[in-house]
Amino acid sequence: MISARRAAREAVLLVLFAADARNDKQVGDVEAPLDVFREHLRHDEEVLGDLFAEDDDEPPQGLLRRARAILDTEGQWAFVERMLRGVAAHSKAIDELIARSSLNWKLPRMGRVDRCVLRMATYELAFEPDVPSRATLNEAIEIAKRYGTEDSGKFVNGILDRIAQDLERV
Repeated sequence: MISARRAAREAVLLVLFAADARNDKQVGDVEAPLDVFREHLRHDEEVLGDLFAEDDDEPPQGLLRRARAILDTEGQWAFVERMLRGVAAHSKAIDELIARSSLNWKLPRMGRVDRCVLRMATYELAFEPDVPSRATLNEAIEIAKRYGTEDSGKFVNGILDRIAQDLERV
């Protein structure tokens, strides 16, 4: 079972992924996909089961009730909205930090999941000083491993390590 904060970050990833896909590899407007997630997907048992389950087993009803309770908690939902709006508001600075730290990869060439995870974590590192950098890096790496390719965890780790060093958050 994953933590409430991890589930919130994974919800952020889903919305960023949708925004990235709608806006051709840019963050753009997060409000439309955020509204869709808020109104529909957070009540969808398949999506909630995927967010909260640790393996491929069918999620038990207790897990689905917990998922709804977590996403309906104002603190977690406020975190989701703050992260999404923060990434959108600072997208240019975030993308510049990522581009400067990814030596051989241009942002448009990166996989969509990797790009979205990097944007989310870079926002946290640069604009959320109360969140410990180690927590941000660990969460981003785990989320990248779960939703990305076989190499996503290492790829995200390498770039975020450089960003954290540049921002003196190590």
